[in-house]
Amino acid sequence: MSERGRNTSELMEQTELQNELLVAPDNACITDRNITRPTVSVIIPTLNEAKNLPLVLPYLPMNWIDEVVLVDGRSTDNTIQVAKELLPSIKVVIEKSKGKGAAMRAGYKASRGDILVVLDADGSNDPRELPRYITPLLEGADFVKGSRFAPGGGTTDMPRIRMLGNEAFVIMSNMMFGVKFTDLCYGYHAFWRYCLESLALENFNGFEIDTALYLQAVRAKLRIVEVPSFEGYRFYGMGKLETIPDGLRVVNTIFQQWRGLMHDMEKGLHMGFRGIKYASPAMFEAPRPLRSGNNATQRLLEFMQLLSTMMFAGEDMRNPMQQVLKLTLEAVGANSGSLILLDENGNFSEGCLATEDGFKTPDRRAWTDVLGHGLAGWAIKNRQSVIVNDTYDDPRWLQREWDEKHRSAIALPLYVGGMVIGALTLIRPNAQQFTEDDLELLQSRTVNP
Repeated sequence: MSERGRNTSELMEQTELQNELLVAPDNACITDRNITRPTVSVIIPTLNEAKNLPLVLPYLPMNWIDEVVLVDGRSTDNTIQVAKELLPSIKVVIEKSKGKGAAMRAGYKASRGDILVVLDADGSNDPRELPRYITPLLEGADFVKGSRFAPGGGTTDMPRIRMLGNEAFVIMSNMMFGVKFTDLCYGYHAFWRYCLESLALENFNGFEIDTALYLQAVRAKLRIVEVPSFEGYRFYGMGKLETIPDGLRVVNTIFQQWRGLMHDMEKGLHMGFRGIKYASPAMFEAPRPLRSGNNATQRLLEFMQLLSTMMFAGEDMRNPMQQVLKLTLEAVGANSGSLILLDENGNFSEGCLATEDGFKTPDRRAWTDVLGHGLAGWAIKNRQSVIVNDTYDDPRWLQREWDEKHRSAIALPLYVGGMVIGALTLIRPNAQQFTEDDLELLQSRTVNP
């Protein structure tokens, strides 16, 4: 056996072992306990953030997120248009009332996730920290709040007067409410949806909404966890916070909630644990459970094994890519398609094209054209799977002079560790149009491996 053959064999054995260790136990655990992955909604209040969104939305860890809700406070720039271009699946809510509090309430109401996360759109909250907020919820917490002053946190966007004011608020709240917070006015937070039943936020419209939210969670005896977070500088524009007026509203909120605490002594509280039993962060990283007795899903398991091998094999990737594409075509009954891989900079790296006449190798310029103007490029750019009922009439399909057939196509972005590494496109006759079931079947193994 040649050296390359031995390496490939070893890689296949390694991949099979990885699948046994990583895939099977998670699937068995989830199936045995009948647990579904909790859904996550990310709420982003905006007001004239068109310049900031391109620097924030692409960094959202979408493998952890099921829904992004943008609550716009009547922006006068093209905030909404930019958001939809960056993330077509984003849900936009227009809030006519002024203030951050009104926007947050609108976002809570419009979202549908089991877990709700709020972060700012100006770049001060790092969206890559989101798993840090969700993990404690899965481990038993009801409510998670970020802190710039917990060990591991920090800020580059806080003048000294605001820092002194925040420290005074923290000391005051800790003494009055018997807690040990390190931050009180930082808006990055996450909680289970059921917490809304214990929170009354209707009368808080400004930046004091964060203080009211945290102190009401204390009053309701929710299990609160602080996690370190780094507050960066705002990328573009001016902040809306007014130090003195907003500081006075925070002080008033602290005393208002303390008076409410005095009346909570006889209040009935929830008894027992809540959340999802046995949940763990691995639920977001592990593949979805395979449906037993389905030959197509078994082929897609082989697809992932080959994909792993392909990612390890650095010399000649043409053969494993052809095997990957062949198995996938068979799995969904497609007669042609393509597989494109990207390099670390997001540019074309390798490509494989399967036609009705066999495999072909277009030149690099053709692949670049597909990424720039074709369906695969659309799926990668928008980080979203897409079904095209008729390629002849859909503008997302790259039309060639010889391309006169009416066909159905499906394209999916491929992820590894939350990063898009390429796209898979499959084609079959228009009379056999792809359906959402086909999409679900493919996504169960390819979209979030």
